[in-house]
Amino acid sequence: MNADLSLEHIYFSYKNTPVINDFSLEVQQGSFTTLLGSSGCGKTTLLRLISGFLEPQKGLIKINDQVQNGILPNKRKIGMVFQDYALFPHLTVEQNLLYGLKLNSGKSQLFSKKVREQNLEQVHETAKNLDLLPFLKRYPSELSGGQQQRVALGRVLILQPKILLMDEPLSSLDTNLRIKVREELKSIQQKLKITTIYVTHDQEEALSLSDNIVIIDEGAIIEHGSPSELYYTPKKKFTANFIGQANFVKWNNNYLIRPEWLEVSARPNPGEQVSAGGTIETEAKVAGGVNISRDNLATITNTIFLGDNLARITNTIFLGDITRLELLYNGQKLIADTKSLPTNDYKIGDMVAIKFLHKWKIEE
Repeated sequence: MNADLSLEHIYFSYKNTPVINDFSLEVQQGSFTTLLGSSGCGKTTLLRLISGFLEPQKGLIKINDQVQNGILPNKRKIGMVFQDYALFPHLTVEQNLLYGLKLNSGKSQLFSKKVREQNLEQVHETAKNLDLLPFLKRYPSELSGGQQQRVALGRVLILQPKILLMDEPLSSLDTNLRIKVREELKSIQQKLKITTIYVTHDQEEALSLSDNIVIIDEGAIIEHGSPSELYYTPKKKFTANFIGQANFVKWNNNYLIRPEWLEVSARPNPGEQVSAGGTIETEAKVAGGVNISRDNLATITNTIFLGDNLARITNTIFLGDITRLELLYNGQKLIADTKSLPTNDYKIGDMVAIKFLHKWKIEE
């Protein structure tokens, strides 16, 4: 597959302070790529460099192998959807969609009946694709947040850009609407097969929308890959910590253990023998009154036992469909996500048996 966009060793600074530093990336044709990072990491600056509103001090920006450095934004065939949508409040949906087409038509064509008819045809086709036909005569103030977002997207798509840039377009929406709109957005992108570069600091958005995620920190790429690769098999601890919840456990190597990779069994009763799947050289008794014999207590040495081990609950957090348990295990703090059930009765201070279902070796 061909790269629609190539960034080659891009460097950009404000007042001699590097913002983007030796940044190289290829974005494949028709893909949905998300730039993910915390505020101030350089995500929006990258969009402005790609679109031509800023120029890099070093490096090349290429679209279809054509160098774009020095080319004006309106000549790059790039569309950009801003965080605040930037709709004209005094224009209807139809007029907002027409605006860019009128500019492209040029003054000499403004009064051409043929051009006006062609423009209106494009408006109706775009509105149809975005389910906006019933709202063409409405003003932005008469639309929901999701409808406004679609108008902003339509105003860009009607110009048939080669690449679509989106700068945190869902950040102002409430949670339920944000989920609905992002599903619509992904569906539209797949339908139109337009190369999309999306900026967000929201990991859930990145995981649900993207074909490829680029993790950025201090203007540089930490790691990039598919959502499943970065979640299940990240190379860097920074990535694992930034995407999803993570436990980092050190045995003979450093391991990532996601909260759902821990299985928690109901706490043992005081005086009950606990089968732990490992061995220890001396008999012991742990706080909470659980007696453990030398033949059935598990301890962590340099091997991870895929059996039952004891941990103490230090906190419980009810999150609806899951209950998050904060645990103290062999001097290390862990979090485990368990399915929320009315019968759950986890209490702070309880001892529970945990099983490590999976682990992933990771670099610092």
